[in-house]
Amino acid sequence: MELQLVSALSSLALGGAVLVLFFCKWWQPLADTDRRVKELADAVEALLRQRAEVLGHDPAPSSDPVRAWLRRVQEAQDEMASIKARHDGGQLYVVRLLQYLFLPAGPVAGLAEQQIKAVRALSEQGAAILEALLATPQAPPPLLCEPEELEDLPAEAGPARACLNQALRFLGDCDAALGVWGAGGVGKTTVLRLVRDVCGRVARFDHVLLVAASRDCTVAKLQREVVSVLGLRDAPTEQAQAAGILGFLRDKNFLLLLDGVWERLDLERVGIPQPLGMANGKVRKVIVAARSEALCADMGCRSKIKVECLNQDDAWSLFQAHVGGDTIHSHIQIPALARQVAEECKGLPLALVTVGGAMSNKRTPEEWSDALDNLKASQPSGTPGLDKSTQALVKFCFDNLESAMVRECFLTCALWPEDHNISKDELVQSWIGLGLLPDLGDIDEAHRFGHSVIAMLLASRLLMPGDNHRYNMFPSDTHVRLHDVVRDAAIRFAPGKWLVRAGAGLREPPREEALWRGSQRVSLMHNCIEDVPGKVDGALADAQPTSLMLQCNRALPKRMLQVIQHFTKLTYLDLEDTGIQDAFPVEICCLISLEYLNLSKNRILSLPMELGYLSQLKYFYLRDNYYIQITIPPGLISRLGKLQVLEVFTASIVSVADDYVAPVIDDLESSGVRVASLGIWLDSTRDVERLARLAPGVRARALHLRKLGGARALPLLSAEHKQELGGVQESLQELVVYSSDIEELVADADVPKLEVVKFGFLTKLRVMAWSHAAASNLREVAMGACHSLTHLTWVQHLPCLETLNLSGCNGLTNLLGGTEDGGSAAEEVVVFPRLRLLALLGLPKLEAVRVEGECVFPVLRRLQTRGCPRLKKIAMRPASGQQGTVRIECDKHWWNALQWAGEDVKACFVPVV
Repeated sequence: MELQLVSALSSLALGGAVLVLFFCKWWQPLADTDRRVKELADAVEALLRQRAEVLGHDPAPSSDPVRAWLRRVQEAQDEMASIKARHDGGQLYVVRLLQYLFLPAGPVAGLAEQQIKAVRALSEQGAAILEALLATPQAPPPLLCEPEELEDLPAEAGPARACLNQALRFLGDCDAALGVWGAGGVGKTTVLRLVRDVCGRVARFDHVLLVAASRDCTVAKLQREVVSVLGLRDAPTEQAQAAGILGFLRDKNFLLLLDGVWERLDLERVGIPQPLGMANGKVRKVIVAARSEALCADMGCRSKIKVECLNQDDAWSLFQAHVGGDTIHSHIQIPALARQVAEECKGLPLALVTVGGAMSNKRTPEEWSDALDNLKASQPSGTPGLDKSTQALVKFCFDNLESAMVRECFLTCALWPEDHNISKDELVQSWIGLGLLPDLGDIDEAHRFGHSVIAMLLASRLLMPGDNHRYNMFPSDTHVRLHDVVRDAAIRFAPGKWLVRAGAGLREPPREEALWRGSQRVSLMHNCIEDVPGKVDGALADAQPTSLMLQCNRALPKRMLQVIQHFTKLTYLDLEDTGIQDAFPVEICCLISLEYLNLSKNRILSLPMELGYLSQLKYFYLRDNYYIQITIPPGLISRLGKLQVLEVFTASIVSVADDYVAPVIDDLESSGVRVASLGIWLDSTRDVERLARLAPGVRARALHLRKLGGARALPLLSAEHKQELGGVQESLQELVVYSSDIEELVADADVPKLEVVKFGFLTKLRVMAWSHAAASNLREVAMGACHSLTHLTWVQHLPCLETLNLSGCNGLTNLLGGTEDGGSAAEEVVVFPRLRLLALLGLPKLEAVRVEGECVFPVLRRLQTRGCPRLKKIAMRPASGQQGTVRIECDKHWWNALQWAGEDVKACFVPVV
């Protein structure tokens, strides 16, 4: 038995060995075939990458060898696909074995081997073509015109014209980066702004990005600047943000203007596509403004422009321009004194501008003599650096401001980050909250007075016009900024002690006790504070600031709020956009001296009754709250007896809590609390009537109305309802109406302060008519999902209109109707004197901006047109000097199909496709 078992096992072993030998013999060729086919696929993939590189350097090949090579590459790709399909057709081993037995030549393996040799030969030819392309300099982007031919340049271009021309010629050469360097205040920023403003008339770029690097610049901070200019979404991490920027700019022609660079920046980490220069058929250029020539070189700038102080003649011309001819010639002795004052400015443009502004109202020789003596006395002795001399000149201008109040208002501008564009409304709101403006007894008067102070500071040239930074809008009258030299000086002039680390990329508060001890105003806004280590606790223990600005720290830790509750002297606290979620931070309720509290753009579910402990609270802002529901307990508002401003809005148009509106109005009615500025959601006309009865003690400056109980009309803007709604009509500045059944909107009431109107999801609205009294001050109009509207002819009669945003209005056929709709005759030109932004989005039936005739948009800077397939022509008459000043964001095929009335109209636009 055992012998039989051994015999059987031996037979099985022998049979297995025979099978293994048989299958090994026949399997090896099959494995070789698999290997060759994969090798072919890899070789063709590498060849296709090589083809992409060739096309990147030569997008439209004109030479026969290159075109022939590209054709053979395509043939190789097709042949590889055929071989692979034949190979993959028989994946079963038996089928492949039979093929091998009956086709001993092994056609798939043989064909793959032959094709691999052909692909390798093509790859060698491609390498030679690439080498030739790299050896041949690529043609630079052509200039549309020579820089010297530009006319109608801004006034500040005079002294900077030579540098501007050099920078513009750089746009048409082969260099990738240009350095603009010089001391602080010589005009580097001016050169960059001029390049941005006029480059559309010289060269075509998809995007021109002017971003401020500033001191302490981090990758994340520069990414935020770029994202803001491009209008992209924020990403949670630096890597994700870099990927988003890279994906957006990879196939675009762009010019990046980096202002205020203090140290080398890794643009690749930011997400800026590399390499710069001419790459893959795209133009990628960078202009760097820095104080050091070496830093420009470190940023890869082979070409550099040194911006120097002005010569005597140019300095005198710039000084005269900012003083004003009437002032200089108001007395026979002043011109000679003025020349001496100008000489004290050492040819520095910043000093000439600011000192000139300070002297613009000095009309007696005595005033000029005193100014000259003060300037000479303020200059540092010895051989000071240019920055010290500049600060002395800034101090002279600062001392010449009208009053101590204006001087303190100016100093607070330094609490914002370096090179930050500060909203005028935000600035005035902070001045009011800090108690810097006189108590005029009326919040509207206080706002007007605050804007007059801004006008004084702009006239003195200590403040400069800013930008609407998002989408890189051109300068407007809504933002201001401080030159970094002026900001540095302002922080030194501050009364008492200030701790300012705004926009410095901090991830935790400063640890040094000396910085906190005795600091009255603390600004840590626009950072990334996310931790409060134990070492910081000691530094904060004895701190007792009176104002604390923490806005735009989007992940502010709970521990920071626990520390803040011990700042019992705090009167001003800004926590806007600090990532507060769900529960209201009750630690704030310990700050019994608090007068100003801003919690906007957070995620707060309800207000606690403990908020009533803040008996000194005057200004409370909770705008754009994330949650669609927010609960305000009954009796809370009545406990805040000193409240002057209350603005509580959700960021949603869908719903608010049922117990939100009623307690607010009930408290206002029962307590007699006077609120100078009220902003809330309302659900019915009855709520509006209740508010109107509370006027003038309660003034509704901003109302968001939704649903309105099925109302077919909007009584709020009607003169017919003045008796019951006049109290609201007189004070209303912002009106938002959503999700209502309104069919007709006739605005004929006198609404003198109304500036902003927004209407959304009014799907039954067919008729809109506005009288001059209701529309004379409108600055912003937005219409969304109002499907029954066919035109908006009334907007042409808005003299102050700056922004018009239309989206998702499916029935809109013409923006401005014909004469039967009350429009102008065809031969008349319709002028929009102040319109800067026109957005036409998702308007499938829109055929024309105007049925007949032309429109003039003299200050238009941005036009959005997407989802408007029937809009084939822009009926626009160019304004003087408008060439290349309008950024139009649109689809590429739509832009290419546009019908132009003339090349002069097309030349106004810089397409972003």
